[in-house]
Amino acid sequence: MNPRQSSNSQKGKLDSSKLIRLLLQFEDYWRLMALLFALGLLSGAGYFVYARATFESTALIRINQFVDAAKAASGAQRDNNIALMRSLSKQLTSDFYQLEAAKKLGVATASTTAVDLRASLIPAIRIGFLDQNHIQLRVISYRPRIVREFPQAMIEAYEGARKRLRNEYRDKAIARYVDELADVRAKVTSQLDSRLKFEEESALASAQIELERLSDVPVQQVRVRYKLQEMDGVRQVLKDQGGTLDTVGTLALLTSMTSDKDDPLSVGRIVRRTGDPRTSAPATFQTPEMAKEYNQIVVQPDMVEGIEPWRELDKKKRSLEEKMAQSRAKFLDDHPEMIKLREELRETVSALELELQVARRAFDLEYEKLKEQLVELEAKLPDYYKAAKSYDEKKLAYELMEKGQLAWDKAYEQLSRQIEGLEFGSDESAVSLEFRGFTDIRSEAPVSPNKSKLLMLGCLLGLGMAGGVPFLLKQMDSTVTDLNEFEETLGIPGIGLVPLTDPEVLEEVNRSQTVGSKVPNALLENFRLIRSSILLNRSPMGEARVIMLTSARPGEGKTTVSANVAWAFSSMGEKTLLIDCDLRRGRVHNVAGVPNLPGLTRLLTGQATLEECLVKSPAENLWLLPRGQVIAGTTELLNTEVFSQLLDTLRKQFSRIILDTPPVLGLSETAFLQNHADGVVLVVRSASTPRSDVTAAFQQLEKLGGHFFGFVLNRVDFSKRSNHYDYYYYSSNYYDSNWEEEKEEREADERPGRKKRRGSSQSA
Repeated sequence: MNPRQSSNSQKGKLDSSKLIRLLLQFEDYWRLMALLFALGLLSGAGYFVYARATFESTALIRINQFVDAAKAASGAQRDNNIALMRSLSKQLTSDFYQLEAAKKLGVATASTTAVDLRASLIPAIRIGFLDQNHIQLRVISYRPRIVREFPQAMIEAYEGARKRLRNEYRDKAIARYVDELADVRAKVTSQLDSRLKFEEESALASAQIELERLSDVPVQQVRVRYKLQEMDGVRQVLKDQGGTLDTVGTLALLTSMTSDKDDPLSVGRIVRRTGDPRTSAPATFQTPEMAKEYNQIVVQPDMVEGIEPWRELDKKKRSLEEKMAQSRAKFLDDHPEMIKLREELRETVSALELELQVARRAFDLEYEKLKEQLVELEAKLPDYYKAAKSYDEKKLAYELMEKGQLAWDKAYEQLSRQIEGLEFGSDESAVSLEFRGFTDIRSEAPVSPNKSKLLMLGCLLGLGMAGGVPFLLKQMDSTVTDLNEFEETLGIPGIGLVPLTDPEVLEEVNRSQTVGSKVPNALLENFRLIRSSILLNRSPMGEARVIMLTSARPGEGKTTVSANVAWAFSSMGEKTLLIDCDLRRGRVHNVAGVPNLPGLTRLLTGQATLEECLVKSPAENLWLLPRGQVIAGTTELLNTEVFSQLLDTLRKQFSRIILDTPPVLGLSETAFLQNHADGVVLVVRSASTPRSDVTAAFQQLEKLGGHFFGFVLNRVDFSKRSNHYDYYYYSSNYYDSNWEEEKEEREADERPGRKKRRGSSQSA
């Protein structure tokens, strides 16, 4: 069979081991899970005991409606049905009709409120629509009788109350409409007479004609006033620039104001004179009567005929000046041609001066004319306002009278239709409800509380809490518990496990080397496994002579593991030294049962020799270097040449050197002690050390270039089924069971008269 196909088929199968591991992870929470499941069941039972029994019925009701044929043909009936269904839903679920139905059944009195009804009898009423002609009325009550009789009682209450209210409203409305109709008829007649009389006496047409005749007065007044303002500006410019402005510029400025195409200044026109008589045009015709009432002049030909010819003179002047400039290049000043040109230029300039005088007179005449026109328009302005006011008042009165007439006509027509509809019973929304029976009724057994549903809900609630709460607690657990999982997190191998053991047994490191060779011991075998993993994982610096053991924080069991790893190396015949580098809280001397003095602190400070500080343990091939007395500042000596030279000396004397160092987080010694070691072993306490602390310690040492042999998971509780399942081969049960089988086989072979087993003879 193809190996690839085999692997694919295995992937497709269900991995039962993963499922078992997942279930065993929740072993610690089984008591909590059982309690939560029981709490869910208890909640359902409590609700069943204390909840009030409710009954339910669903009635089918038919809607009989008088359909208008015209609306049905036009398609408006559908919208009317939708509005009717919504109205019925609001009415049937309203407090008024519920109380009326309850009173009809005799379960409510006049003092009963809707709140009391819902609290004691009917907690809910629901309306559902089947189609345009049928609705479902769902009644939920605490009494069986009410769910059977309430739907019929509600329909009767609805029909009776609606009929009573409709009759009362119709009688009152007809009486009121009849009175109003008489008043409206009188108003209509009065308005008609007033309108006819107004049309006879009104002078609206004359007022409109007069207004049209005077409508141009305000426009002309504004135009004349604006023209006078422009001419005043021109006069001011001439006054300010009289000495600097030449003849042509003055002519252009004056003629721009006098060339009015809409109202040209014609010869023979009489113009009123105003202003300073010295600057005004001379009067050529004036009668005594005119002189007495007005100051007027008659426009003469010489006042207006020269207004435009100045442009030709200006062109001629420029042409002569150009010719003179060209002739100077050919002739002298006394040449006849030059004299002729100068004479023509002088005549042209004189003509321009004459045109300027004429333009000034025309400008003054135009100014006088506009002022006269402005006075006349201002005199007509009151007449215009009077005519406009008179016309607006008459027109407004006529329009109001006409609108009033139309309003009264419309009101009369509407009242007539309403009275007609009320008298003949016309009601576009007239409907009747018909009870057609029950589609579902639960009046014998209560709908709620339901035993089976409550049991199911209680089980679901209990299972949800039993599974959800432990899952959340498991997700919130950030400690290290799984060796394989944490290998992937750190990226370094897990080189061994240390089971949860009695500290007295674990710290008994002065044991014989032969312990565990004849009688298997799972605890010691775990440390031999750690030893083998270290030897197989060589350091880049060479053989693993100096091994540093540390942890992320205190209390991880680092010292105990260090002592037992040192025993494991010594048990294989290597001369091993265990150095207590935790100069603050080191406890190697307590674990090994040796004196603490003089110790490493006195050795580093030069107060003792190496021979005086080394201590031989009762175990074979195992020496110790305790920390000694706590002396301030000695931790700094671990990062000096003194400690480096000490290690060089010790490397020559010992095959293995185990460094028991302080925790990584919060202390500085471990960071530089790793520079003296060939590799680092990180001790992690199972189910106690947070992942973040171990990761931070690992990253801190990795940044400084440390080599890791791996990590040891300490104090693993094999009494837990999850750990026993995952790490069965590390447990004492595995070793003890195998040893018992071999012991029985040896005893059986040694019995007299018993043949040796074939396997035994072969091995012998």
